[in-house]
Amino acid sequence: MSLRVVDTAPTESVGLRQRDPILFQVLNSAFSSIVDEMSALTMRAAFSLVVSEGGDYSGTISNRHGDLIASGVRDLAAHLGTHPFTIKGMLDWIGTDPEEYFRPGDVVLINDPYIGGTHHNDMRAVMPFYFDGSLAGFVQNSMHWTDIGGHVPGTFDSNSRSSYGEGLAVPPIHVVREGVFQPEVSNLILRNVRMADTARGDLLTSIGAVRLGEQRLQALARRYGTEMILAAMDEFIEYSEDLLRAEFAKLPDGPVTVESLLDCDPASDSDEPLSAHMVLTVHGDRATMDFSGSSPPAMGAVNSTRSVTLSAAVVTMKMIFPHIPMNQGVFRAIDFVLPPGLLLSVEFPAPVSGCAAGVYPAVCDLVLKAFMHLVPERSMAGPTGLINTITAGYDPRPGYEREFVMYLWLEGGWGGRAARKDNATAMTTFATTAMNQPVELQERLFPVLFDCYRMETDSAGAGWSRGGLGVTRRWYLTHGDGVLSDLGDGEKFGPWGFASGADAWPNKFTYAPGTDDEVNVGMFCTNMPISRGEMLDCFQPGGGGYGHPFTRRIEHVLDDLRDGYISVEGARRDYGVAATHDATADDFVLDATATGALRTGHDEGPEFPDGGSL
Repeated sequence: MSLRVVDTAPTESVGLRQRDPILFQVLNSAFSSIVDEMSALTMRAAFSLVVSEGGDYSGTISNRHGDLIASGVRDLAAHLGTHPFTIKGMLDWIGTDPEEYFRPGDVVLINDPYIGGTHHNDMRAVMPFYFDGSLAGFVQNSMHWTDIGGHVPGTFDSNSRSSYGEGLAVPPIHVVREGVFQPEVSNLILRNVRMADTARGDLLTSIGAVRLGEQRLQALARRYGTEMILAAMDEFIEYSEDLLRAEFAKLPDGPVTVESLLDCDPASDSDEPLSAHMVLTVHGDRATMDFSGSSPPAMGAVNSTRSVTLSAAVVTMKMIFPHIPMNQGVFRAIDFVLPPGLLLSVEFPAPVSGCAAGVYPAVCDLVLKAFMHLVPERSMAGPTGLINTITAGYDPRPGYEREFVMYLWLEGGWGGRAARKDNATAMTTFATTAMNQPVELQERLFPVLFDCYRMETDSAGAGWSRGGLGVTRRWYLTHGDGVLSDLGDGEKFGPWGFASGADAWPNKFTYAPGTDDEVNVGMFCTNMPISRGEMLDCFQPGGGGYGHPFTRRIEHVLDDLRDGYISVEGARRDYGVAATHDATADDFVLDATATGALRTGHDEGPEFPDGGSL
């Protein structure tokens, strides 16, 4: 058996990808594995339920210029595209030579949306790593803190008119200097947040995660050599750019114009919707995304910064072409037109705490819609969005006796597809690695009880390929009164259907349903008083349908009836299928004559390429 010897000396004319493609992929996977190990530490050590169980965190590796090099398989997609903006914004903010500002062992905290972040709740820890005494790059960890201060528990305030009202903003500040923890900095931050003990645990977890990443990078450099690692980092970016440009080259040239509507400006007297607008133009092996036709900024907190908008565009592009590694190369293959002063590119101090529930899913929809026109087999109809929901108050249970903040989101349906049978009920497309927080843990940690957690019959957008179903959760306070806040979108406009597919039901959130105290909470609620024992009923939409529902295969409609996904009335109304339930056989019987009459003029759709599997 012979031993293969790898020549690790860099060659100017031939890159590692051509010289040793196996080693190139080994190193590419090694970088992602480092981030995955950071993620494993984060999940196991985090104190807050939204991180340890919900997965609202991310990690990345960037080069010394802030260009994204690697992410992992568990990192929240909504964060990832903003990470390079965080590093680049931080470098601009410090305004000095980074090798003078940073020292080995340093860790810097930052959460400012206007320095490349998302909203104030996403706290980031950044640590430099050095090779042979020179700054080589940065390791980053981002975690959603359940509360970051302000007058609203959970810090989601739809009525905020300014970033100053959205909690504590942290520009780059050292929490660790050359390996020494700075308690004054952590004390200052923790003094301003609710559930400070939980936040302290999350802060220490972030520091531990980036320290682990830095250690693993040092080990990688010792094994393969500094020059090899630095050269490979550059080639990773070139590789992703080349792959995406090759995909663009297969598409027809020309523009596609698309629009997504947000419900309204929550701080305005007008009910007029807000527009996220994009013109996608493919030209050869590049693409341009022009967002300049979007609405001006909102007065309320549904705006987004440039970093959030471009993150949404790039993350969704990654969904369309999942084989392309997520790094700076995806950004480089696209020309972005996004002038400042729009709903999608607000400037300080416009409020942005609802960016993840407003602009982010709207921009995701823009990209999905555009590619439904270009390569429908790679895209899908409208998926579910997001409602940020906070239940808060004082927990008087023995052993707890503290203020509590419970942050909750729900799953929903993804949209129907041109090349597959239906779609799933899952987390939002821009939070694909997030998970449902178990009701058992929420009931233990907070004074709440869940009455219902179910997929809703008939809630999906009907189509030749239907969307996934929507989800309802119902819960109430068991001890004492409290307050409710939510910040979302999609009460007016449900997830969209495509090619004659039906839209899905829109969001709905109700307090004390069926009683004299019933209130439509809506998508914009701040510190609404709620009473012990009164039900909170929240519905998260399903996905839109693809293709005319009356062309859906009849056996698939019958399967949905058996599974309880649709009702007998829904089968007739939405799909033109007449069936009755046979109680003796516990099955559904097709009325072929009535079905034929209902479906006159509609042939069944084509066969699925894979035989109809999901």
